[in-house]
Amino acid sequence: MTNKNIIRNFVNQYRKPFNIETIAELTGFETKTVRQSIRTLLTNQEIKCISTKDKLYVCSNRYQSHVGFNQKGKWNYNTQVAEEILNILDFRQYRSIREIASDYGKSRQLVFVYLEALASIDMVGIDCSGYKVLSKEGILKLGTFIQPGILGKMRKESGIKPKPRMRKTAVQAY
Repeated sequence: MTNKNIIRNFVNQYRKPFNIETIAELTGFETKTVRQSIRTLLTNQEIKCISTKDKLYVCSNRYQSHVGFNQKGKWNYNTQVAEEILNILDFRQYRSIREIASDYGKSRQLVFVYLEALASIDMVGIDCSGYKVLSKEGILKLGTFIQPGILGKMRKESGIKPKPRMRKTAVQAY
């Protein structure tokens, strides 16, 4: 690992505000090396300066917003995950949750729960070509109201036919 990678890992795991001397002391690197890495991290927006007077920095993704209203079991909705799913839907037309889950790299259940929550607040819709983003406004309403079965209703209204399933024969059942 390079010095920059070690400093980047330190910054991502250190939850308190830090300065150049703190990183140099805890990692054992010279302040000159740390200062160069800090500049790189600042330009890449991986960290942000919270005090110019004291030269204090924090990790940019330090505070993730989670919205939890317990509408769907014990699910707490992360707005960052919802935004990532919306970005995936903007990138390409999807007709199934399986396709979205495989491109996103997460489980079908997670994608389904988030799509149901997004559809309940009119951020995602379904037309004859598949899932589409209706709006990106109101992401903080995520999870406040969940309408069970909304995706099935929207699929019926859009005219998308479900894929035919294979019937089990006596040989396949065993």
